[in-house]
Amino acid sequence: MTRVSQVTWTAALIGATAAACGARTGLPSPADLGADGGSGPGSGPPSCTGTEIPLELNVPDLYFVLDASGSMQEESKWTNVTAVVGALIAQLGPRARFGAAVFPEPLANECATGVEVMSLRLGDTAGAVASAFVNATTLTPVGGTPTAATLEALAPELEGFTHETFVILATDGGPNCDDALACGVDQCTSNIDGVPNCPVGGPANCCDPVSGAGGIGCLDGPRAVAAVAALAAGHVQTFVLGIPGSAPYASVLDELATAGGTARPNEPLYYRVDSADTTALGGALGEIAARATASCDFVLTRLPKDPGQVNVYVAGALVPQSGPDGWSLKGKQLALDGATCAAIQNGTALGVRVVEGCPTVTR
Repeated sequence: MTRVSQVTWTAALIGATAAACGARTGLPSPADLGADGGSGPGSGPPSCTGTEIPLELNVPDLYFVLDASGSMQEESKWTNVTAVVGALIAQLGPRARFGAAVFPEPLANECATGVEVMSLRLGDTAGAVASAFVNATTLTPVGGTPTAATLEALAPELEGFTHETFVILATDGGPNCDDALACGVDQCTSNIDGVPNCPVGGPANCCDPVSGAGGIGCLDGPRAVAAVAALAAGHVQTFVLGIPGSAPYASVLDELATAGGTARPNEPLYYRVDSADTTALGGALGEIAARATASCDFVLTRLPKDPGQVNVYVAGALVPQSGPDGWSLKGKQLALDGATCAAIQNGTALGVRVVEGCPTVTR
């Protein structure tokens, strides 16, 4: 059996959503507004009220496929993974649809094909979907890592989704659980992981069909890569998050990322985390979420009553309109520029809000 991930999400990465003029409005405070609508102290209005203009987003499907093998109990990895994914779902809210599956199937045999535990649904601002995810993944990790069989079983559903769909595969080891395989110690996951009585490199072969686990312990890389490639052919991309313990399987995880259409520009091609530190894990998941949801162009659900009374926030921070890192609004079309756009695309900022009711801060 192999290991899986401990994913974390940090407030610093996501950014706070508190607003300067009150949590309800998200408007700048009077001290932020000069007489000409510029930033800094000035003779702005004594008070302001306003309302948020919702955005029409290209809302992707983010479907988590989580390794719940026995090694996930180590270092509280499973607890941390589910808590952090839940926090991400709460943070993104209606910016994405979310679904989840785990493998192997809970309460079944150790190599049972994984199952869906939360059907695809639109996120929300009240945290109901995040709570549903946490409840659905309250389980005790056990068993092996039937990655390939699980992806194959999920494929018809995933390919049937009507929106842009991304699988986020989180694992702390290599795929196995294919009893049709036979292998030596170099391909036996028990030996690779150095589990008790299964030394790395042998001499004992813990995948021996007589004295060991047999084929279910053999590394099932080619089949897993083929399953991910088939999803990509069906317009479903797969991100691969390798959690501490997965380093011995780096070449397989690189192949999965490449087949899934999400390879990073440099090695490792998958998203590798070498520490169970929550900040590092959250950073990796944040990069994945940013790539899946990134857009610098938005559509307002309605025209503002007064374009001169509109302000934009990214990750809770007010963005002045003018300058190379500002924004432009043409009718209902909002475009973010420069470093503001880059922060959305590289994952250092999530969350865009448009609020009307105070003079536009221009600089």
